[in-house]
Amino acid sequence: MIYYIDPLNKESIEKNCPSFYDIHIFDILDSTNTWLQEHSGLPEGTVILADEQTRGRGRNGRCFHSPKGSGIYCSLLLTPQENLLDVLECTAMAAVACIKAIEEQYNLACSIKWLNDILLDQKKLAGILCEGKLYQNHMEYLIIGIGINVHSFIRPKELESIAASIEDYTAIKKPRNELIAKFLTAFYSYYSKSDDFRSLYRQRLAFVQKTIQVITPQETYSAILLGVDDRCRLKIQKADGSIDYLSSGEISIRL
Repeated sequence: MIYYIDPLNKESIEKNCPSFYDIHIFDILDSTNTWLQEHSGLPEGTVILADEQTRGRGRNGRCFHSPKGSGIYCSLLLTPQENLLDVLECTAMAAVACIKAIEEQYNLACSIKWLNDILLDQKKLAGILCEGKLYQNHMEYLIIGIGINVHSFIRPKELESIAASIEDYTAIKKPRNELIAKFLTAFYSYYSKSDDFRSLYRQRLAFVQKTIQVITPQETYSAILLGVDDRCRLKIQKADGSIDYLSSGEISIRL
């Protein structure tokens, strides 16, 4: 269900974001991340956009619903030179860039569910999937995939209570090209270190001081979410009072 025609346009995006990027647009792909993995030899800054994905992917093998013309389905290729610039940090950069773009474009205040979901009214508005290839202690490449639900669409039954679109919360209708350019511009400011993302990340982190369920391949346990450290690891307090830092895993919120 699309209320107006909103085509993706390479020239419109590129003229409003840094020259670092090289934009490629497809009508349909199975997954923008998968496509970039298969073409990882392209230059850094290559951006793949699809108007529709047939097999959009999220973390842990989940599907990201990607109907035609309704959202932003985007993957960005990076070749980071610093060993310390890892998947967790780039995920955080993308999350903050997404929030900043949405707030500037639509005046909506979103939050971040560590480590890769953007929430609005406790519903998932966007998701981030970072995938890379490690070679001799450095990243040979890193792909940042982001999906943002923009225009209202008919959600599958299993998503009705957990997913949302930007237009569910505002009457403002703007081209996706503008939001894409704002996201890419904000991300580059963090990636090039001309701006810092950590302060806004901490401000927008959801469920601070709430009891959460930490789910790892080995165990599940309750903890209090305290915040994140400078490496974007999740800081938690366990039931025995000890402090721990998580760099992977998944959290489930107990409301």
